[in-house]
Amino acid sequence: MRQNLTILLLIVSMIFMVVSCGSQTTDSTTTSAGTFDNPGGLTTDGTNLYIADTGSNLIRIVVISTGEAWTLAGSSTGAAGSSDGTGTSALFNGPEGITLTGSNLYVADTGNNTIRKIVVSTGEVTLFAGSSAGASGSTDGVGTASSFHSPSGITSDGTNLYVTDAGNNSVRKIVISTKSVTTL
Repeated sequence: MRQNLTILLLIVSMIFMVVSCGSQTTDSTTTSAGTFDNPGGLTTDGTNLYIADTGSNLIRIVVISTGEAWTLAGSSTGAAGSSDGTGTSALFNGPEGITLTGSNLYVADTGNNTIRKIVVSTGEVTLFAGSSAGASGSTDGVGTASSFHSPSGITSDGTNLYVTDAGNNSVRKIVISTKSVTTL
């Protein structure tokens, strides 16, 4: 029990060190220090941390054992936008929430009022749910026929995504296999 607590405290300390080590993101292939600009959401697969770097409009990966960090997706300049693409050709606008389900990350792209999907192995980013125009709303529907208003938190039970839709003061459910969005 004591050994597990020591390991847990070490991991929490590493997360704190990695997340708090800077005020702006440097975008290089890898960096030993890894700096961030207003990091938002955080999830892990046990080996890596996946971080929504809100202020830099990036999705970053940090190897827990080494602290090595790099950009998985988002513009190397930190530019905001809503373009799908692979790696640095994709654009986000204030991504906040992030969750891992299988081999995919799902991101609450707050400024774009959308939910984005990233294939971890390739860095391919696609629009998963919400208006392709980024318009805010509260419409239940399938995929891009749905709308959100400033989605911020996101989690998964493996079958569904659950999203805190901050601008609508609601919690939304997305069935991953069908992209069907409903309000709880």
